[in-house]
Amino acid sequence: MTLFSIIQFLNFVIFIFLSFIHFYWAFGGKRALDCVLPSQLSGKVFKPSVLGTICVAFFLLFFGVFPYILVGYVNYLYLLLFVLFGLRVIGDFKYVGIFKKITNTTFAICDKKYFIPLCIYLSVSNLFLFIFIG
Repeated sequence: MTLFSIIQFLNFVIFIFLSFIHFYWAFGGKRALDCVLPSQLSGKVFKPSVLGTICVAFFLLFFGVFPYILVGYVNYLYLLLFVLFGLRVIGDFKYVGIFKKITNTTFAICDKKYFIPLCIYLSVSNLFLFIFIG
């Protein structure tokens, strides 16, 4: 097993796991919602819709399986994922990312400890896959 296939499989597992979590939330799951929704001291910044959460779940599912089903466009999708997760690391300069201003909420703490490192890994690993697939 090559380093390329190990990273590709690890990304597959991460995306499938994240997809299932989003399906769980879309169909009424409540666990960890205080940690995953951006908030300010007065409450949540937004309440995601069921349809929006299902769409995110399907995109994450697609991100997990595309290397195994789309042969011709894989390189460009790796580049897209590098950019998307790189932008998520940078954030919106207020609630999410390394440059967020609100840093003392439950979400901000989870973002710093878990979500930013995960997004850095996903961004860098997809850049690696983009560079070495061609």
